Amino acid sequence: MHRTSPVRPVVPHYFVSPQRARLARLLPAAVTLLGALLPACTPDPTIDEIVSEGGYSSNRFLRAIAKPDAIEEEAPPEDLENSDEWAAGTGQRHKGEEGKMGKPTSKSKSGLYAMKGPKDAIPQMATGFAGLTGTEIGESYGVGGLGLVGTGRGGGGTGEGTIGSPYGAAYAVGNDDADVWGGLGHDSAGGPGGDRYAKVKEAAWTLTHAVPLSTFSIDVDTASYSNVRRFLGDNWLPPADAVRVEEMINYFDYAYPAPEGDHPLGVGAEVAPCPWKKGHQLVRVHLQAKRIDTDHVPARNLVFLVDTSGSMSDDDKLGLVKKGLSLLAEQLRPEDRISLVTYAGDTRVALPTTPGSDKQTILRAIDRLGAGGGTNGGAGIVLAYAEAHKHFVKGGINRILLATDGDFNVGLTDHDDLIKLIEKERQTGVFLTVLGVGRGNYNDQTMEQIADHGNGNYAYLDSEKEARKVLVAEASGTLVTVAKDVKLQVEWNPNRVAGYRLLGYENRTLTAEQFNDDKKDAGELGAGDSVTALYEVVPAGRPVPGAAVDNLKYQRPAGPADAELLTVKVRYKQPEGDKSTKFEAPVKEAGTDWDEASPQMRLAAAVAAFGLKLRGSPSMEKFDLAAARWWAQSAELPDPEGHRREFVELVDKARKLMTRETVHSRSALP
Repeated sequence: MHRTSPVRPVVPHYFVSPQRARLARLLPAAVTLLGALLPACTPDPTIDEIVSEGGYSSNRFLRAIAKPDAIEEEAPPEDLENSDEWAAGTGQRHKGEEGKMGKPTSKSKSGLYAMKGPKDAIPQMATGFAGLTGTEIGESYGVGGLGLVGTGRGGGGTGEGTIGSPYGAAYAVGNDDADVWGGLGHDSAGGPGGDRYAKVKEAAWTLTHAVPLSTFSIDVDTASYSNVRRFLGDNWLPPADAVRVEEMINYFDYAYPAPEGDHPLGVGAEVAPCPWKKGHQLVRVHLQAKRIDTDHVPARNLVFLVDTSGSMSDDDKLGLVKKGLSLLAEQLRPEDRISLVTYAGDTRVALPTTPGSDKQTILRAIDRLGAGGGTNGGAGIVLAYAEAHKHFVKGGINRILLATDGDFNVGLTDHDDLIKLIEKERQTGVFLTVLGVGRGNYNDQTMEQIADHGNGNYAYLDSEKEARKVLVAEASGTLVTVAKDVKLQVEWNPNRVAGYRLLGYENRTLTAEQFNDDKKDAGELGAGDSVTALYEVVPAGRPVPGAAVDNLKYQRPAGPADAELLTVKVRYKQPEGDKSTKFEAPVKEAGTDWDEASPQMRLAAAVAAFGLKLRGSPSMEKFDLAAARWWAQSAELPDPEGHRREFVELVDKARKLMTRETVHSRSALP
């Protein structure tokens, strides 16, 4: 229970009326006695009773205390009035955007200050304190919590849990009584503060005889895994919507064989007993793109688009971006060209196009980057595309690499307009890759969609090691596209399969008709990239969870020979083509013993189970992560960078945190 004690204002002696001064001199004992008795017998005196009109009118602070209702509340700024952020109260943090740069007040980077306004600016308490329960929206922008009046913007929280998160708390002080930003709310999972994630609804079971086709766009993004790793590294369980199972699975290298034949990608599948549900099966479908030797990588025209707004000033934001870009710059060849565009309150070309051989000039430009100002991301993207077109390399790689925490609040901020711009530009052959950083006002939802619609990939940089993985070790895959608009479609044999559900890919599902529609955009596959998808399957003759319906009167299952469980269909376009190519492969074999499953299946199942458990999937309510730990440990695959070993450590960390959360919830008051 939150309790507050009444605070009696202390008034300077020169505001005390002469009558009361004489009384105090004549009756000191009486005054002392009255001072002891009055709090219990009479209401507290108001400021009006003890302060002269002259002093009251000249002292802004006392005036605010005496008559807080006199401060008129204005409407929210136009950029938030009709936005999801205002409606949901998620808040934002823009450190120092509209004033002097603030400094972190703790190692966790919480409580960031932004100052603006005259010295006598009045702090004002937000009247709603919803951070405790998440049921109300405080009058500060950002849910609940403590907000101070100001035009410097502080960080907000989701207000969906209890106070205690290391993220999201921030304050702002200024001179505009309507600009209240800040919040102490956060979610019960450990609090991303003002971070924004798209809502993910886990796929339901599908009856095969009703819907025999499962269609989706491939996804090679890995941002979710490294973001989850950062949460766990900070001793917090991630929010459920930060966990995208397909990105968790596709973080790893499964050592798939190179494709053979005329297609730039190969397809395969494996069937094994489902290790977490007796009687079910697990189907692993995978793609592998052809690899390209470094010597055969086409000339690259790269535009680094860097967010240098005030919110990017932390070492784990702009500092990490600078390290990553420096690593990539060191790998450039003489035939490669690079330019550097920055955006904050305004945009500029910080480095005109420069050959890769002039590394010192490139590195100096990167080193000079500093943060401050607003976040005019839309204008930055427009300028970056203009720069890419100016130096377009026909037959080469033309790519923008956007590094940001994803918060666009100045200029072109309308989500639909931004997506339309990016979709239009991808038709020209300039693709867009997104590198996310930071925590507190991280906009995961926007960045994922920007990368998807820009024919690029999306990664989250939580460390210099991850920056090296994405921008050096996997640069050919992240920058060289070998197939675009890649779609997968699985046709299930109703004679063998009663029902199925796809694990992950919730925001990438397509209709059966869109598989053959070449106008429908889908994912891109880079050189050496692989894609893995898992289906949990109910064999024919068994009940499908949550899908109990009467037998159909007129339909009779029809399909190929009973030996075939499914057929995998693949459709893709060449990087510069407009017409798709299709090929398919039937799958017959089904393993009967989990211990005989391949290392690839064991690792993929371990990561999928881990992601589902973190998401709080009902199917994993009684699942012990110790099993996933063992599956990953026993998957004998090459692990030169230690990613699989690190995954085992993350499982151990999550198990401890889940135990802590369980004990805490059981000991909490009802």
